Amino acid sequence: MVKSPKDTSSTNSCSFPRPVQTDFVRLDQDILTPLAGKKKLYTFETKDFWEQIKTPGMSLKCSSLYLTQYRQSAPDLLAKGDGIKSPTFIGDVYVHPSAKVHPSAKVGPNVSISANARVGPGVRLIGCIILDGVEVKENAVILHSIIGWKSSIGRWARVQGIGDYAAKLGITILGENVSVEDEVVVTSCIVLPHKTLNMSVHEEIIL
Repeated sequence: MVKSPKDTSSTNSCSFPRPVQTDFVRLDQDILTPLAGKKKLYTFETKDFWEQIKTPGMSLKCSSLYLTQYRQSAPDLLAKGDGIKSPTFIGDVYVHPSAKVHPSAKVGPNVSISANARVGPGVRLIGCIILDGVEVKENAVILHSIIGWKSSIGRWARVQGIGDYAAKLGITILGENVSVEDEVVVTSCIVLPHKTLNMSVHEEIIL
């Protein structure tokens, strides 16, 4: 095709890219760098522990660190039991006053049980966070997992991760109102809210 004399377009013309609209904020580029350029960025030195939460699994590690700190700074917050009239607690465990844990349950180490949770007879909990309103039924086992609000774990069910906090699927995470039915095994999975699992799953992200 031959250009007309009035056609001023050219393949050699210089163009500038349009700014890309984003729905997220970058800590380094969008916040820290501008503050440093205006000399408004400062540091604060602390002798307390701190940990970056780069993966969901790191939440469990941070929970463990807090429970360890409670033993030194606020031991009254940690659960105590004799395994007869009250549950058996191993290591550092926090139980919200409104939660109910059956005396035959065995809990710990590194377990946090939130408000209005119910833990049934024979349940075993290790290295996990149980959020508000969760029900864990008889003889269920939960290891290296975060159980979302108002979820239900069935009888003889097993929910577990491998305990690798840095791995993408190193722990199991159940979203809000997830139901794991009786005798189902969930291993190293992420389950979005309002799902019902009636069969065993392994290393899956369930949308």
